[in-house]
Amino acid sequence: MLDEIVESANVQGSDLLTHEAMMFLEKLHRRFHQDLHQLEEQQISNGQLLMVTKDIREASWEVKAVRKDLQERRVVLKNSSSPLESLPQKSGANLFIADYFTESLSFTDRLIAQENLKLFIQKNFFHTVQKPIAVMITPSDWRRKDTINGLQMSASLVDFGLYVFHHTETLKRNGSAPYLCLKGLATYEEAKWWNNVLTYLEREMNLTEGTMKATITITMENVHQTEEMLYELRNHCAGIHLIEGNRGITDVARSVISIGHKRKTHVISEGSEKKRQADLFETLTREAVEGFDGKCVTDASLIQMIKGIWNHYMPEPNQIWKKRNEYLSILADLNQTKIV
Repeated sequence: MLDEIVESANVQGSDLLTHEAMMFLEKLHRRFHQDLHQLEEQQISNGQLLMVTKDIREASWEVKAVRKDLQERRVVLKNSSSPLESLPQKSGANLFIADYFTESLSFTDRLIAQENLKLFIQKNFFHTVQKPIAVMITPSDWRRKDTINGLQMSASLVDFGLYVFHHTETLKRNGSAPYLCLKGLATYEEAKWWNNVLTYLEREMNLTEGTMKATITITMENVHQTEEMLYELRNHCAGIHLIEGNRGITDVARSVISIGHKRKTHVISEGSEKKRQADLFETLTREAVEGFDGKCVTDASLIQMIKGIWNHYMPEPNQIWKKRNEYLSILADLNQTKIV
């Protein structure tokens, strides 16, 4: 992973890297750097997974409920470019994901993204007469490193740590909290590590445990650990974002919906935007009918179509009540076929 070197708290003149903020990041780093080292060394096979986590899948447990501002997510708008030309509130979306911290960005660019995010938070909660939109950020990969004042810190802790340090009070006053969207998780051990990070940050910011929330991005690469990831993050989970590319509705997708709803959490569909409008309309309709609780897109022009479809098939805030128990065993069967 890239290693960004920051020698001074006054880098680029950013008012985000204050002395207090740097001390906060250093404390966060010292608490978790050894855990990260152990996480990097952990490996687990699908066969081991089935044996080790069988009790988790068979036990009765549920994901802790989300706050009011995350209960309805029929339309999620993700933006990976910064700054924003217009506020997402005007788009009609229920949730905005600031996907700013990509691997291609330098540390300076990520600081600029943080500055723009700060402006957005101010406008979202203080400069609009409309209802503020819920906000999530997607931090950098936890494996990426930033060298700050001689310490090799996880870039994900830097990104989310700065967000938590500067915005928790504002979010709390407005009935919200720091939320994040986790991409690239490969194992449930990573989910467990993030759960510990969130628990620690809640104590540091005087928040009730379970206030901070994280969605889990599920792809075909990590789908076999869906239930295990939910379990590890059950006190801090805001649900699942399922990315299946252009495959449409498959039995794997139905199984993920079934697992999410069994555990009382949201399952949001993401992707499949680049289609002809007629095909896209059909895909969205099928996703709503099958039980997805919403759609995540990067193209704001699709929002009104999505709202119209989900309003028709999902008049309630979500479809967590919709159980598809006949598909629950599909992921377990898929894992079984991978065991040699």
